[in-house]
Amino acid sequence: MTTHVYLKYAIALLMEEHGLQTEQDITFKEIKEELEKGLNAFSVKPTGDYHGQAKVQYDFTKEKNDAKKYIFLAPNTIASEMKASNLYNAVYKTCSEENVDLLKAYKISQSEVPTSGEFNNFSDSGNIGRGKPSATVFDQCLALITSTTALKPCLQYKSGAGKISMDNTCLLPDLDITDLQKFIKLFKRIRIQKLDSSLMVGKVKCEKGKTLRYIPKRPNIFNGNFPNAPHSSALGSIALLGAIGEMTKEKDVSELANKVLESLKDCNFYAIKYGDASVFSFSHSIIRLAERGKLRRIVDSLYYVELYKEGRRSTSNAFEYQKFDLFASRFLQIFNRPAFKDFLAFRAEYPHDIELLLNTYFSDMEKIDKEIVTSAKKLGNWLNSVAYSSAKKEVGTSNWDNLIKAKAKVLVELESSVFSAKSGDALIAYTITRAGRLSGFDAPTEASLFMEKAASGELPLEQAKNLLIAFSRLKSKIEETDKVTSNDNQSIENEEMTEDYSNI
Repeated sequence: MTTHVYLKYAIALLMEEHGLQTEQDITFKEIKEELEKGLNAFSVKPTGDYHGQAKVQYDFTKEKNDAKKYIFLAPNTIASEMKASNLYNAVYKTCSEENVDLLKAYKISQSEVPTSGEFNNFSDSGNIGRGKPSATVFDQCLALITSTTALKPCLQYKSGAGKISMDNTCLLPDLDITDLQKFIKLFKRIRIQKLDSSLMVGKVKCEKGKTLRYIPKRPNIFNGNFPNAPHSSALGSIALLGAIGEMTKEKDVSELANKVLESLKDCNFYAIKYGDASVFSFSHSIIRLAERGKLRRIVDSLYYVELYKEGRRSTSNAFEYQKFDLFASRFLQIFNRPAFKDFLAFRAEYPHDIELLLNTYFSDMEKIDKEIVTSAKKLGNWLNSVAYSSAKKEVGTSNWDNLIKAKAKVLVELESSVFSAKSGDALIAYTITRAGRLSGFDAPTEASLFMEKAASGELPLEQAKNLLIAFSRLKSKIEETDKVTSNDNQSIENEEMTEDYSNI
């Protein structure tokens, strides 16, 4: 039985799409049909005249990719722009055959299995080893199917600074065949029910010179071929889990979605791109958030986190935010104390929807009593409100960016008081005194339980610090209301956060 995750995915796809009972039922007829589907979705290209337009509609095409003609390699085609012709030729050649000997020995190349020659052995322990395994024509066909099918989660992963690296990447769970079939069935339903037409729409850039030049950019599907794909590719894997979780709300597929989520507990996922592969898994607590349909909003909110030193996301600070997104994604995957500390190390302010993530972490992973967590949240909320009110008095609300900078300065001062405390009672005394002077008010009575436990040492100092810092970073509801009415209310969604580094 095939155990390689890349080949196993193709077997499950063939069985699910063609109603087959076992791997042995697969014939070249089904293989050829799936390869033809993959070939038909090999690239994407504009479907109409984009000159003078702000946006352009794209569609899949079986043409070879040619970025100079704005025919881009589709994100589901796991190859590089430069090497994709090798994959295309292999699929085209196989599709032109009437029949083949599936058991014939065959040496798989990297164009067929993206990790061949580098990382081609996937062990049961989740490790990826080097090696070139013996293979057959059947294995080659399976590899070609997985490399081209649009029925797999994928996105174009962007990384680096300056010259941006863009790699078509697929996200494959290492499940048994039966559970993989359920995963594929659900993913197909997600694509049918939840994807909207905007996925195949791209922006058109106008370059002014001696003559106007209109350049179509890659469509939105490159962010991910699943609903609510993130603006940041670093959050792609956790966004996929959130999209699966949303299906638990749909009556006709809720049972299937819950079965898929259950199978993903203790399951390794592989992020595979041309020439490389990495392994990750999801914490049970994060999967439970997905089961409750709560994860998507958390993932969406992460994009609106504002780093104190950087302000809102823009092209000028994209690399700093990319680093944050990587550690945020790592925290949501691993969900343990070291990952949380790395996440907290980025001094930032969080949208209010992050509250549920923090509640879950402190209750599930740190095992802190929920009443203490709630009490700490009240004190943290108060500190954030104090910082906002203080900044508002200093600079007013006419310029929102100046207000946020002033608020960040106050929050950094308060956090410094928290970090420098050598004991629980000092933590409470320093913080409350500083905030009280700024606001002229006492801390809320609801925070008494946390202050009592921290001051007495019953709550460990490190936990008390982390609770206070994390919850003080949640934006106050008053601020959210003021932002809506502010003249400087510029939506981040309408800004161009990242460049499209198309190979043109």
